[in-house]
Formats: sequence, C-alpha cells, structure tokens
Amino acid sequence: MAWRDVAAADLADGAHRVELEDGRGLVVVRRQDRWWALRDRCPHQGAPLSAGAVSGRVSPCLPGEEITLADDEPVLVCPWHGWEYDLATGRCLHDPGIRVRAYEVKEEKGRVWVEVRQA
Repeated sequence: MAWRDVAAADLADGAHRVELEDGRGLVVVRRQDRWWALRDRCPHQGAPLSAGAVSGRVSPCLPGEEITLADDEPVLVCPWHGWEYDLATGRCLHDPGIRVRAYEVKEEKGRVWVEVRQA
C-alpha cells in the first residue's frame, strides 16, 4: 500500500472525482472537516458515484414520526438509482452484502492523501 497525493485540501464540501495514475477513478468526499474516499463506480450498474449527493443517514422511525438525518453518519447516494453507501465502510445500506471499495484518507500540509494498493 502507498499513500497518493490526490487533491488540494481546499475542495468544497461534496463529492469529487479523482483519477489515479493507473486510470482508477476515486470519489473523494469532504463533509465539513472530514474526508472519505470510495471507488467511483456503483456496483449496481456502474454509475459514477462522484455525480451523487452526500447526505446524512436517515434515522429509523415509526410511521407518523418525524424523519431525521444523522449528519455524523454520512452516506453517498448513487445518482442513477438512489442506492446509498456508508462513506466510512463502503457498505450499501439497502443490501449490506454489497459494498464499494473504501480507502483510508488523511489531510496533511494542505493536501488530501489516499492509501491505495500499488498497481
């Protein structure tokens, strides 16, 4: 594994596509001062997750109760069919057996670094 410098840390909140030297696409997500990175491909039908929206996780509720979002557990929503992926693990909320590859991310000296396998 090796750390790759993928972007400046001044990216706006949201999802951003990053291309690695070997052609792999990543989606780097910033939400306030936190960072995540996932493979930029939905396992359902191949949509670019970097075109998706970042949202809080919907908290469980009973019929008639108010729906709330847990902002401390963000998800990335696929732009094609609305499948939601946990940003920390890459697991699909609709089917926990499906996941997107998740990568370790750090911010250092004004840059965003992602730990990837060497090609």
